[in-house]
Amino acid sequence: MGQPYGPGSPGFGILSAIVLVALLLWCGLAIWVARHPGILDAVGRIRSWATEYLDSAVTPLARWLSVDVAAAVGLLSGMAVVALLTAGFTELLDDVLEGQVITYVDQPVSQWLAAHRELWLTATLKVLTHLGDAASLAVIVVAASAWAGWRIRSWLPAVLGLSGLVGIGVVLVVAKVVVGRTRPPSWIAVIVEDGFSFPSGHATGSFGVAVLVSWMVGHWLLRAWTARVALWAVALAVAGLIGFSRIYLGVHYVSDVVAGAFLGAAWAVAVVVVGEWWESRRRSAQAAPSPG
Repeated sequence: MGQPYGPGSPGFGILSAIVLVALLLWCGLAIWVARHPGILDAVGRIRSWATEYLDSAVTPLARWLSVDVAAAVGLLSGMAVVALLTAGFTELLDDVLEGQVITYVDQPVSQWLAAHRELWLTATLKVLTHLGDAASLAVIVVAASAWAGWRIRSWLPAVLGLSGLVGIGVVLVVAKVVVGRTRPPSWIAVIVEDGFSFPSGHATGSFGVAVLVSWMVGHWLLRAWTARVALWAVALAVAGLIGFSRIYLGVHYVSDVVAGAFLGAAWAVAVVVVGEWWESRRRSAQAAPSPG
């Protein structure tokens, strides 16, 4: 049994400084991206080049298979991102099962954070962490899906939103049961949580919803580049703070949160890829000349 840790000391300490610096750096990066819309143009040019190259190289086969090359390029590039995120999750899963990460990373970080808690930060994160509750995330997704669906007069946002929520819930439950990792010891925690620890449900849901909602709102509702960058920056920052709150409050380890971020983002990107592929196929079908 270790020494119990309290909610923290009064005042502004090293942990507050670290959080503040991290947020300022994130804001600076977002501002830089917002001021360089050419980044999006460069990505678009690369995608157009890949589409044109593949279109010229595989046109006969594509026509024979009735494949939309542009949709295929988007699908393959999106699945590559999913594969990278899944690989990150799998690597962490291996480390957790081997038991090394808890000794060299998880326990030292959890104990250091617990020893450097600050009262105002503890109170703030105890409130913020509830944004990652299942009910809160469901409300956010339903609101964004309904808004987008109403604007474009389509059921697609609702289908994608439902797929995102249900899928994240299923993969999360399966991962928790398969790994069966216990939570950090109670003498570290300042709130009470039950269930398995790996991966963090709050981190999985928060990053999954951040990616899915940011894409839906940015894709269907926002046109300005700056507004899209701001949306993504705020959504990912909030998801990151929710994940940090789980470690800070002593109910998850670092590897739980990072693995959850990978898992939630991977599922959300997969849903986004399917949505973009569906839209691309529908646009191609509408643009195709009718027979006769």
